[in-house]
Amino acid sequence: MNDLFGWTLIGLCIAWGTQAVLAVVAQRKLAERAKRPQTQRFATYRPTAVLIVPFKGVEPALKGNLLGLFTQDYPDYRLLLIVEDESDPATPLLREALSQHPDRCADILFAGVAGPNEGQKVHNLIAAVQKLQQEDAGEEVWVFADSDAVPGPNWLAELVGPLCQERTAVTTGFRWLIPDPPEAGGAATFWSKIASILNSSAAGMIRRDAFTHAWGGSMAMRVSTAQSADLLGRWRGAISDDYQVTRMCRDLGKRVYFVPECLVASPVDYDFNGLCNFAYRQYVITRIHAPLVFFAAIFINALYFLGLAAAATLLVRHPTPDHTRFAIGVFVIVFIANQVRATYRRLAVKRTLGPEVCAKLKPTFTLERWTTPLWLGINLLLLIRATVGKTISWRNIRYRIDGPQQIQRL
Repeated sequence: MNDLFGWTLIGLCIAWGTQAVLAVVAQRKLAERAKRPQTQRFATYRPTAVLIVPFKGVEPALKGNLLGLFTQDYPDYRLLLIVEDESDPATPLLREALSQHPDRCADILFAGVAGPNEGQKVHNLIAAVQKLQQEDAGEEVWVFADSDAVPGPNWLAELVGPLCQERTAVTTGFRWLIPDPPEAGGAATFWSKIASILNSSAAGMIRRDAFTHAWGGSMAMRVSTAQSADLLGRWRGAISDDYQVTRMCRDLGKRVYFVPECLVASPVDYDFNGLCNFAYRQYVITRIHAPLVFFAAIFINALYFLGLAAAATLLVRHPTPDHTRFAIGVFVIVFIANQVRATYRRLAVKRTLGPEVCAKLKPTFTLERWTTPLWLGINLLLLIRATVGKTISWRNIRYRIDGPQQIQRL
C-alpha cells in the first residue's frame, strides 16, 4: 500500500473515532448540566417581564401551549400575543385563553400583513416591540417564545435568571422535536423520528460559550440591551429573528447563555416532504446567516462517512494483521461511542422534559442508537441539497433570501 494513501486512511480512521468520542463528550455535558440546580443568584433574579409570542394558524397542541404560557411560575409578567389579523384561525383560541385567565395581564396585537421585503414572523415581532416601546411600561426583560413550543411551569424563571450576569446579553433554550401522530394511538412516522434525531443532534452541540446561537422559540434579553444595540434595526428586512440576535451579541462582545432547563417539547408530524421542507428551510437560513456553521455541518457529516469508508478499505483491500486490528478497533470504538452518546441523550431528555416525554421518545431513541449511518446519511443529503437555492416556504408563504436582511416575499 502506498505510504501516503495508507497514512491518509489511518488519519481518517483516527478522525472518525475522535469525532464519535467528542459527540459523547458533548451529550454528557448536556446531561450533566441538565441535573444541576439553578444557582442562588439566578433563582433570586426575577425582574418584570413581557412574554412575546407570535402566532400563525392553529398548532396541534395550541391549547396546551397557551395553558403553559398563561400559568408560568413567575411573580410579575404579562403576555403579548401577536397574529397577522383577526381572520387568523388562532385568534378565537387566543381570546378563549384570555377569558379563561382573567388574572393574567395579556393582550392580542394584530400586526398586519408583512411588506414585500419582510418576513411575517419578524414583522410581527417588530410590531410587538414597537408597541412596548410606545407604552414604556417599565418592564426590564423581553422574553420570546414560539407558538408550537410547550413550556414547563418553571421555563420563564429558568430562562430569565441568568440575565443577572453582566456578560450575558441573551439567554436561550432550544426545541426538542417530539414525533406526535395526529390521532391518539397512532404511530409516529419514520420521517418525524428522523427530524427529531437530527434536531436533537444540534441541541447536543449548544454550549454556554461564544459559539452558542440563540433560538427564537425560547429566548430572553434585557430591554436595555435590545434598545442600546438597535434590535429593531437588525430585524428589519430579515427572515430570521434569532440569527440576527446572535449577531447582535457578537457585535456587543457578549455571550448567548444556553439554559438546558429551557429545552421545550415541540410536537411534529412529518412525512417525507414535510421533513425535506423543514430541513431545507432551516439549512438555507443557516447558510445565508451563518455560512461557517452550515459548511462546518457538511464537513462533520462527511467526515463520518470518509472515516467509515477508510476503515472498510483497510479491512477489505489491505487486510494486513496490523491494519485489520486497527480498523476493527476503530469500528468498536465508534460503535461503543454511539451507544454511550444515545444513552446520554436519553438522560438529558429525562432530566429536562421528564420521564413521560422520555417514554414517548423511546422508539426514536432506538432508531438513533442503532442506525447512526442511516440518519447521518439522510442529514448529509439534506445539507447538500441546501447548498443550492435561496427560495424557501414558511407557514405557506414563499420567500427569496438574498442576504441576512435582504428578502423578498413571493
